[in-house]
Amino acid sequence: MAPELDPVIHQPTRLRLMTVLHRNRQASFTDLRDGCGLTPGNLASHAARLEEAGYIRSGRVLVDLSFEVQYRITDQGSEAFKAYLAALQSLIDAARGLPPPGPAPEPGAVPDPSPA
Repeated sequence: MAPELDPVIHQPTRLRLMTVLHRNRQASFTDLRDGCGLTPGNLASHAARLEEAGYIRSGRVLVDLSFEVQYRITDQGSEAFKAYLAALQSLIDAARGLPPPGPAPEPGAVPDPSPA
């Protein structure tokens, strides 16, 4: 069965936002707007959707005598993004005809050298 891609993250604009925030942990409204080529309204609506899902948080911080909006990825958002990437990689592997990965070995387990 094919893995499910998180529809909140899968939307292209939100995927770009999550990619930047996962890599940098936080970013300002201006940096995200300019870096992703978004209008202020577009960024605000997609950020609101990610915030509703619990994937990011926003807050106002004082920078050089004025306030700016900062976005930060949450632990839940980071885990959801990692799961999204794993599901996407699984789909890519399937498209290439690669077998799905087996279960991860137990920590400290010694591989069985005998042929199966």
